[in-house]
Parts: sequence; C-alpha cells; structure tokens
Amino acid sequence: MLQQDTEQSIEAHAGDSDEQSVSSTTADEKSLPPNDDGKQLLYPAVGLNLPFKTPDRLIDDIVYDLAFINDSDLSSEFKGILKSSPLTYSKRRQELRPSYHLGTFIDQITLQTKYEYESISCPDHNRINVFFGVLIDSNMENPTSFDAVAETPIYHLKVTVKTRTKLEHLKKHVGISHYHLITELHPFDKQDLLTFDESDENLIDFAAYVSSDTNKLILIEIFKPEFSSEEEIESFKTEHITSRYQLVCEQYDSLNSDTIPSQVDCFRTLFRVFKGPLDRKSADLDPIKTINATNKALNSHMDSKWLVSKYGFQENSFQNPEANDQGLEYEPPDLIDHKNDWKIRKLRDSYTRKCLQLAFWGKLSNKLLSKANIQKYEKSYRFFNKMHTHTSTTALFQIFNDSARRLQQDDTSASPLDNNYHFINLSSSYYYTDRDIIQNYETLCNIDTNNKGIYFDALTYIANTKGSYQLISYCGKQDVVGQEVLQNSLRVLGLDATSVDIKSLNDSLLFSIYKQEQNASRGDMQRLTELKSAMRVMIKLMRSKKLQFFIDHEPYPNVMDAYNLLDIDESVDDDIVQTAYTIRINDSPGLKMDCDKALYTIAIRTRSITLFNFLMEQCPDFITYYGPDCLSFQQALSLLQVNENATDELVIKIFQQRWGQKILNEYDQLLILKAALTKIASEKNSKLISYFLETGVIDANLLQPENWPIGLNNIGNTCYLNSLLQYYFSIAPLREYILNYKGSISNYEIDETSNKRRIGGREVSENEVERSIQFMYQLRDLFNDMIYSKSRCITPKHELAYLAFAPSNIEVEFAASEVERTTVDLPFDKEGDIDLVDLSNDNLNTTNNAQEVTSDISVATEDKVMTNTSTKTAKISSDQLENALEMGRQQDVTECIGNVLYQMESASKPIKLDEDFEQYDLIKELFYGKTKQEIVPLSDISKTRTKYEGFSSLLVNISDHPRDIYDALESSFASEFLKMDEYGDVQRTVSITNFPKILQIQIQRVYYDRERFMPFKSIEPLPFSNTIYMDRYAALDNELLQTKKNETKELRNKLKTLKARQVELLNRNELGLSRKESYLETINFLSDEATVTSQGLSVLNRGQIIEKLRKAISNIDSELSQIYDEINLIENKIDHQFDEFRDIGYSLFAVFIHRGEASYGHYWVYIKDPERSGIWRKYNDETVTEVNEEEVFNFTEGNTATPYFLVFVKDYYKGDIEPLKRIIADD
Repeated sequence: MLQQDTEQSIEAHAGDSDEQSVSSTTADEKSLPPNDDGKQLLYPAVGLNLPFKTPDRLIDDIVYDLAFINDSDLSSEFKGILKSSPLTYSKRRQELRPSYHLGTFIDQITLQTKYEYESISCPDHNRINVFFGVLIDSNMENPTSFDAVAETPIYHLKVTVKTRTKLEHLKKHVGISHYHLITELHPFDKQDLLTFDESDENLIDFAAYVSSDTNKLILIEIFKPEFSSEEEIESFKTEHITSRYQLVCEQYDSLNSDTIPSQVDCFRTLFRVFKGPLDRKSADLDPIKTINATNKALNSHMDSKWLVSKYGFQENSFQNPEANDQGLEYEPPDLIDHKNDWKIRKLRDSYTRKCLQLAFWGKLSNKLLSKANIQKYEKSYRFFNKMHTHTSTTALFQIFNDSARRLQQDDTSASPLDNNYHFINLSSSYYYTDRDIIQNYETLCNIDTNNKGIYFDALTYIANTKGSYQLISYCGKQDVVGQEVLQNSLRVLGLDATSVDIKSLNDSLLFSIYKQEQNASRGDMQRLTELKSAMRVMIKLMRSKKLQFFIDHEPYPNVMDAYNLLDIDESVDDDIVQTAYTIRINDSPGLKMDCDKALYTIAIRTRSITLFNFLMEQCPDFITYYGPDCLSFQQALSLLQVNENATDELVIKIFQQRWGQKILNEYDQLLILKAALTKIASEKNSKLISYFLETGVIDANLLQPENWPIGLNNIGNTCYLNSLLQYYFSIAPLREYILNYKGSISNYEIDETSNKRRIGGREVSENEVERSIQFMYQLRDLFNDMIYSKSRCITPKHELAYLAFAPSNIEVEFAASEVERTTVDLPFDKEGDIDLVDLSNDNLNTTNNAQEVTSDISVATEDKVMTNTSTKTAKISSDQLENALEMGRQQDVTECIGNVLYQMESASKPIKLDEDFEQYDLIKELFYGKTKQEIVPLSDISKTRTKYEGFSSLLVNISDHPRDIYDALESSFASEFLKMDEYGDVQRTVSITNFPKILQIQIQRVYYDRERFMPFKSIEPLPFSNTIYMDRYAALDNELLQTKKNETKELRNKLKTLKARQVELLNRNELGLSRKESYLETINFLSDEATVTSQGLSVLNRGQIIEKLRKAISNIDSELSQIYDEINLIENKIDHQFDEFRDIGYSLFAVFIHRGEASYGHYWVYIKDPERSGIWRKYNDETVTEVNEEEVFNFTEGNTATPYFLVFVKDYYKGDIEPLKRIIADD
C-alpha cells in the first residue's frame, strides 16, 4: 500500500482526511468488468483527492525533493515533498535556490534509460513508459579532487507512466492535466507495477498520482546511490586504487607497478561490466559473456569478489586447458526477459542505475584530468567524454506528454515567478493560459474549501503579475477574500490581525480608521494606494455598499487627473465643467464612475456649491450617503457649531468660514458641511439658506441691511466713481481715517510746514486745501451713511461727485453751511467688523504717475475771504455739475484716482516731509511706492545716473499680447539698451526700491487706431491669479536673482525670435495663402498637365520641381512642429524661473471692470471679503451681489467685460481689508 504522508495545510486549514482520500480513490470493483478493457476509469473520484498537482508542479517537486530531505534545517520538518500539499512547503520552496539537477542520457544506444512496456492488464489500450535519470547536487558538480568525486552522491530517479490510450482519446480535457495523489493502487495497475516496492530500503521517497480526466498514472520513485556503502566509496579513492593495484602487481609480474590506473579507468571498467548484461537482446544470438576471475583489469579496478557478493553475478568454475587446472569466472545475470519477468526487470533497473551513476561519476572525474593525464588515460577519457548526457527536466515533460508549449522551452526560459509561493500554491506556471490557471483555482477551491482564501490570494497575485485582463476580471467576480490579503489589509489599516474581531468592525468605525490613516499619510502615494487596496478587501469581506461607494468615488489625489479625464483646463468655469462632463459621459458611458470622481474632485478643488449640486443630480448615491436625511437637526447644528436660535445670516457666515478653510481634514468634509446646511435649511424653512445652497451666493434681498454692504446710486456717469468709493471704503485704515477726520483751514494756517509741503512735486494752494477739506467732509458723510444707514443703497451728494471729477487746480467757492454740523465719534461695533481673506493675482506691470488734467469748468473768480468754518457748502451751479459729470464720463479711472488721492493728501497734515519737502502721509503709506531708474553708460559705468520716482500704480500694456500679468510687467521692468547723445550706448534698468502696502496695477486697454482716426478698446484677456510675487522687480542685491533675470532675458529673446519665425511661416500673402498653401497650390497646378498645356506653358524638370516643393512643405511642417515644442518649453521654463523668490507677496482683493467700447460702457468693481471665506461681491452701483470666483477670473476670448484696474494688498496687511462695515441701530 502506498503511504500517504501529506501535510494537511497550515493554520488548521487541512484538506480532506486520509480516510476520505482513500475511500474516494478507487472505483467500486463490482462496477468494473473482471478484466481491464482500457475504457473504464479505475479512479472515478480521484478528482476529490489532495494534494492536487500539475505536471510542472510534480517535476519541480522531483527536483527539489532531495533538498528538503537532505537539508539539516528542513529534514526534521519535511520527509520529502512528493506526497505533500504545496501549501505546506511553498514558502520554503520559494527561498531555496536550485540545488539538484536532473541528469539524463540523450544517447539511448550507449545506455538505454527509457523503456516502453506492454501492459499486462490491458495490452491493447494501455502503455507503460519508464524513465531513468539521476539527481545531482549542483554544489558538487565541480569537485576539487578525485576523492571528492567518489564522495559525490548520485541519486536515482525512476518515473513510470501508465497511459490509458483509449481514455486519452475519449476523455482527455483541454489544457493542463490535473493529477491527484492516490494512496492505493487499483489491482489492474498493480499488475503493471510489480517492480514497485515501497519497503525497498534503497527507496528514499515516492508518490503515485493519477489524472482526473483519463486516469493516467504517474509513479515517482527516488532511490539512494547504487554505490553508497563506505567500502564502495573508498574503493574509488586514489589511495585505495593505488594500494589495490600494488597488490595486483604482486600477483602478476607482467604488470608495471608505475602505471597506476586512474579513477576514470575504474569507472570505465565497472561501466562495461554492468553494461554487458544490459546489451544482450537475444539468448540465441547473444550468449552470456563471463569474466575471468583472474582478469587483470577487473582486479586492478575493483574488488572482483563484489560481483558475486554485491552485484548479482555467479561464480563458476571451468577447466583451464592452458594451466590444466580449474579456473573461476563470473557470470552476469540473464536480463533478457525483463519485459515478462518483473524480478528480472527489477534487477535490470538496478544495473541501469549503476551504469548511470558510473557514467556521471566518469564525467565528473574527467573534469579533473590534466592535459597530460588526458593523453595518458585517453581511452577512458574519450569513453565518458563521448557520452551524451544533459541536465534538464525536458525528458520528464516528454514522458508526461502533457504540455506541447512547455516542451518548446528549456529550463532557462522558465519564468522566475514560477518559484513564487503563490504560483506554487496554485500549482501553476507563468506560461499557463488564463483558462488553465482558472481551472486550477476552481479545482482547489472545490476540494479544499478550508483554504479557499489562500488560493484566492494566489490567483490574485498571478492575475496582477501577469497583468491579465481576463484573470483580473475573473478575480473581481469572485466573492472571496484571500487570507493573506485579509491579514495584510488589517496590518495596513493599523489593526492586529491576530487579535482584532472582524465581526466587531462596522462601516463607520472602519471608514474612520481609513480616513485617520489616510490623513497621516498625505503625500505618500504608495501608502495611500496600499490603504485603498486594504479598504477594498475589507469592503469585499463586509459586503458594504456604503464603503464601496466611498472608495469608488474617492477623489483623485492629483486634481489634474480629473481635468485631463474631462479634457478641460483647470481655469474653466463651472458651466464648462458640467458640459465637459456631459459630453464625456455620452461619448464613453463606461467611464461614468470615473467622470463622477473627476467631477467630485473638481468640486472639492473649486469649493463650488454649483458643481456639488450638479454632482448629486448626476449621481444620486451622493444624496443617499451625504444627503440631509443622513443627519439629525441636532447633528447638523453641532457640525456647524451653531445653536437652533442662530440667525440664517450667522449660519451662512459660519458655513462659509468652514467651507473656505484652506486645508480640508477629510476629503468629504465639504459634502458633510453641505448636508448639515441643507438639513438646517429644511428644518428652519429658510429661503435665504435654500437660495444659497442652490446658487452658492447670497441673495442680498433676503438679508437684513446690517449683514450686507450698501449700494451707491448712480447720479449720472458716476459708475466708476461709485466703484472707487466702495474700494476706498473697504480699506479699513483709510476708512477710519476719513470717518475720524476733523481738519479745518485754520489748522494749516498756523502750521509752518503747510507753506513748505509739496504733493506730487508742487506746492499746495490755500484754495486747494479748502476744497480738499470739504471733499474729505463730503467723503466722511458718505462713509458714515454707508455704515449707519438702514437703506440698502444711498445716493452720493452732487458736491462729492463734483469735487471728485473736477481737477484739483479748479477753484471752488464755498459758503458756510446753513445747518450747523458737528463731528461725532462713531461707536465701533466689533460684531459688524469683518476681516478680509486675501486673494491673490499672479501678474503685474509698469510704473506711471497720474497726470494733471485741465477742464472748461467755469468757476467764480472773485477774491474770497477764507473762514475757519469746518464744513461748507460748495456753490455749484447745475451747469457746473453737468460739466463735471461729463468730464467724469471722459476721464479714465486713474485720472479720477489721481484727483481723489491728491485731495485726500491736501486735506491731510503730513506725518513728515522728505528732503524735497514732499509730504509723507497715510495716502503715501498705503498706495505709494518708489522706483529706481539707472542709466549705465556702457563705455564708463562710473557715470551711472540714478533717478528715484514715486508711483501710485503700475501701468501694463497688452498691445504686445502678454501671456499673463507677469509677462506684461516684464516689458516695463526689463532692462533695455538705448543710445543717448550725452553717453552714447547705455543700459536702462528699472526696479522697485519701496513697495506700497496696496499695489495698484492699471491695464492699458485704450489705444488709437491711426487708420480710422479713432480710439479703440482691446479686449484681449490678460490672465492673473490670486497672488503675485514682486521679488523679481525689486532692487535687491541678490546674485542668484540677477542670474535668473539674465537667464529670463535670454529666454525671452529666444522666444521672440522663435515667434517671429513662426509668424513668418504662417503669414498669408495678398491672396490669403500661407507659404505652405502656396506650395501646395503650385504642386496642384504643375501636376495638372491639361491646365499647364491650355495656358501655353512649358515647364522644364517639372517632376523635380514638384519633388522640391514637397520637400519644402515637409520642412515647413517639421520646422513649425519644432518651433511649437521649443516655444512651449521656453514658456514653461520662464513661468518657473522665479518660483523660489516669494518673499514679497501680494494678494488680490479688488478688480475694476469695464464693459463696452472705448467711447462708452459701464463700470463695476469686484471686492473680496475675507470674513465670508473670501467670497467676492460685485458692486454695481446700487446693487451689491455675491458672485462666484469664476466670474472674477473670466479670461474668455471675446469677453467685453474686461479688468482694467487690479488691486493687491501686501500679505502682511491683508487684515486691513474690511469690505463689510454696517452698524444699524435698533428703532
């Protein structure tokens, strides 16, 4: 009986018991015919037996079996692996390097090692094939001495394959055969395997396997070396050979004691001794050849008595006619009838193994022979050298006759992955088809359900390693969680697999753990990927639809992946995102979930409520898991940290603060906040909150006045003045200064500095001071009303508009106010105070000072007596006001700004005067900076001339089509080379020495058309962003910065050259054709012979001309493509030249807009509110509304509503921006 020695699994996951395997091995003998007809399955239920192995697995086990048996570290645990389940040894097997090689004989004439026998049980339909080989330790294949050769153990392998040819034809399955261990041979098989004796003391390990489809039988036997006793090993060592030969020389005088035989001689003699009986084919034709006991070579090369005592020879006596006495001879056994007599066959097997061992020993010994000894022992050397042996497993695949594809490969072409324990557990090889691997998996899962998780681990690993879509898809359909994957997933999630109770994990707890680990691993993409994979395993185990949704729709780590999926740019508006999403879904319905993720990712990035609403419409599951029904009213209040009595405005305010947090602790934080606000809106039935949730903006009509900025009525062409007044009001230090203003003309009359001070380089007249003081009071009254009025909008006084528009050098007559006015200190309501959140812009440009403007406004010219009254009424006629308003219509905003700022300064007492008596005050502190211009003669730098100038705004032009605000600013600050009469060639550089707290940039959009003799407005977009860094324009002594500037200049020059060449190639002639199109038309003309002939033309070398034109077209295409790539490369490099210089940062907070043409249009301003999470409001005269950021940053081609004035605040002073300041007293 075969002994089953199968380790039954790891960690208590055992296969079927021995009793089950035995009982299912053979068929009920009563159901079989009395004789084997070759058509019946002898083991019909063998497919339920464990272990199950494929031919590749069996062959690999054969090669590695001795490594487990002979390794001192493994032998105590493993007594061979032939009968063991791969689960028990796969990980140990993976660690082992190839240690034993399978040696085979290719030359079957020299030594036959492959036999085919006729079946006894069914000669017609069964076939028996036997293979012999050797197993050699690879570490001993290069011995260092002849004695080491003798000590090299040569193990023997015998493989018997019984093929049932009829069943192979009828029942053979497609693919790799499945073999299962049997513990008892069927009686019919015992008839054909009579030589098998599991009690053989030379048998080291064995196993019998039967295929489940045709019951092909494979019997594997591994034997000890044939020459393994100590005396046998010693007999082949050099010292023993020498001493033996000396003894023989004493018996035979004819022998030369100096010609000691070599080890290889001994091997050759013994090989011939054992090979002789194997060569006999017929008793009649091949008589038995005996060996004389006195044979000198025999006695010199071995102990001849062993032939009888050890090797089965008979000692016979015979009459020696020469010596006239009795002689002795050794008669070998008769092995001819080995096909019919199993005892003879068994002996013959032993002789075959002896010859194999001697042959491989001989080859090892040959390796040690020197060139001289090769000649000395040439006959023996050549004897073994010409034997064709090979170390390969190919012969086993041939006898198994199972995989034609594997037979086309050699051992070196096998994949290293075959050694991976996952492949071993699934009894698979890398070259297996997907179908074969799936069949292995299904077979193992059916017969070893306890280890299903381990097999699924193996299948998943193989699928991912091979990258097979079919396998990956199949794995995805399996409702199985691998054991190893489960343990690893728990470990990744920070859970102890040995102690955690899986059943205690619910969705909320597991998701909380996942997000906690995710937050701790920000930026580590590998770790984040591992976490997501671990969560997918747990979702599969727990069958949680909720967790599945969370993971499937988790936003992309890189937002650009989302934009790329929808094929849009990150600067597009919400409506473009929605359109792109819809188009993508319609074109590729299979990408619906990916598009949902992309939309979710972009919504988070832009913080757009509109996109979140659209997402929930397109993917209702978001409402299921993030809708208002997921929260109670109290939970919603708690999330926003408000109580149920909080006003709607306060709830929205707190929501916006939370919504606008720069760092999100969890990616679904915004959805949870939205769900909370939706719940509150529903419970409170709030129209204000509901409108906000629908649009993302606040409906000012639903607000209490104190919670929203006040609007300013347009009194006629004052829309940009209204924008300017709202802008100045939002600057807290300036607003507070104006509200607390108490100046009078008498203050300046007694001040000695008043006569000395200069503003803009010129002295200030008393009339200008008086006028400016009155302007400040008008402004103070307006600002006071903007704070305390209960109305939603108020009307600026005509006097204020007049004073703002009329140039400062126009005198105005004032009369004392009929109503006595007093200055009061207004209370400061901290709850009405709102801090500004900075927004920034990323591009800026050049310096320019406001110019003085004259007008035709008529004023009283008679002398006036100055009074000390603080507030007076300006004597302004209706015609004067109308003229002033008309002047306002014709002015640009910078002229008005210059006029307003000049009056503010004139009405202000100086903080100090500089050396030129220029007044320094709050206005200059807030809005003014200083530039340094250097003229450096190239011939003599010592004559460098430096000039410092103040500026209140920088002017940038868009006539050169700048790519962004930085590009526009560069044209003003870039150094240039000029020629001057006084110095010759000079270099002019401009830089900023002092930066203002508030940086104003004017975009020059109005130009003069010299052909049409009229001004026109350029609506070309000039992109800017929330922040801008001015380091590159600063007058800094920084060598690295200067190097970057020089590099940038060179890059811009190269870019200019490339673009000029691009324009040259793309320009069109008077016919509207580009150069390439002209060549194409010429080719078409020359190719039409009829046209050429009809025009009476004769063209020489027409073919050559056409070919040259085609080559020219190809060159144009190639050059344009190269230019395009170089332009992109240079522009990208320029964009990042100054990334490391970010010390002088500004944030955008106001954008002045003009819609219309050069001669008409409408103005409004966008101002950012920091307290409301950085929301933007549109101040459009009497209407103040919240708008999305996309409206502010709208750089769409053809948009006539264009920015013309940008305002940034220095990062340190962002808290000075406070657009909302309302205090409404209770009635």
